[in-house]
Amino acid sequence: MVFRPTRRDIDPVTREPTDYALWDRHEWQARGECWLWCGRDDVEVTWIGPVRSSGMHAALYACRACLYELDQRVLEINMREDVGGVPIHR
Repeated sequence: MVFRPTRRDIDPVTREPTDYALWDRHEWQARGECWLWCGRDDVEVTWIGPVRSSGMHAALYACRACLYELDQRVLEINMREDVGGVPIHR
């Protein structure tokens, strides 16, 4: 059995997703450019870390929708590793 901390986006009493949990861990800028999947500009974004490509580096920002997608992908890969590599289909 692999121990995983309780995810903060699930209410422990109701077992329903909360509206704030993923977001309350980040400081949000009112306007910026999402560097992930959507590529939108002039949206609320948060810094998620540095990125390095071709020997250069920059700050990586994501909007709420793309951050949620990234969070779900990380959760999925961890769940897949927990069950010994069984594929999880989307």
